[in-house]
Amino acid sequence: MCLSVLPERGPTILGAKSRYSIADDLNVTCMSGPSKPPSFLQWFVNDKEVPQHQTTRMPPLRHTDGLLSSMLGLRFVVVPQHLKNGVLTLSCRAYISKAYLSTKSEIVATNKAKIAENHATLNQDGPSITGGRLRYQEGNVVNVNCTAMKSHPPAELRWYINDKEANRDYLRLYLPIRYPDGQESTLLGLRFTVQPRHFQRGEMRLRCVATLFNVTNMRSEDMVISNRQESSGLVVVINSSGVGGLALKQTALWITVFLLILMRCR
Repeated sequence: MCLSVLPERGPTILGAKSRYSIADDLNVTCMSGPSKPPSFLQWFVNDKEVPQHQTTRMPPLRHTDGLLSSMLGLRFVVVPQHLKNGVLTLSCRAYISKAYLSTKSEIVATNKAKIAENHATLNQDGPSITGGRLRYQEGNVVNVNCTAMKSHPPAELRWYINDKEANRDYLRLYLPIRYPDGQESTLLGLRFTVQPRHFQRGEMRLRCVATLFNVTNMRSEDMVISNRQESSGLVVVINSSGVGGLALKQTALWITVFLLILMRCR
């Protein structure tokens, strides 16, 4: 059983100084609330995602209860261009996905000369498999595609051969099908040359599993660096109201592989 635990609070910004000046080195860390699996963190400056070369992804912090806190560092030199109308706003967002529905479809191929029956098991509400045959011999090329039902956010697809997840070298990635209503269908191909080891008692089972996720987005309190006229430097203000406060909402997040996130829980 896969148990998911959502964080009780949004991410926290650590290491901020009370005052900065132009040309100062800004070095802060975002830490997510404890969760399972760990959150995926992103930094934003003035609501724009920060380039990866300015961030440092650290090993997650493991708590005594087994939950994990992700940590992402941010470091750059403060320049006037960072100040938008005299203000620089830093925020950190934590994303965590939780599987809520998994469906599968399967075809069972044989290497026997005669096929006794149709061994295709296609779930009406699950993914569709195309291009498969019910008979393969050693040296044949398996070239099949799996298409998920349309959804938002799109489903994650995985191929299995005889209950073992397929080798990454066998997978073929395709762009998703996008529909006018905003929903998408994920596509994932499977291509490999049949070897004797692929058959168990004369059968080879090819299964495609589609998993739908709810993605939770939690935002940190904004760290606002403002250029106040009465001060000699840039003053840091933690804004805990309005959009800068903790916001918990359901949103769509597609990781291109993500998947990046990955976030796999077995």
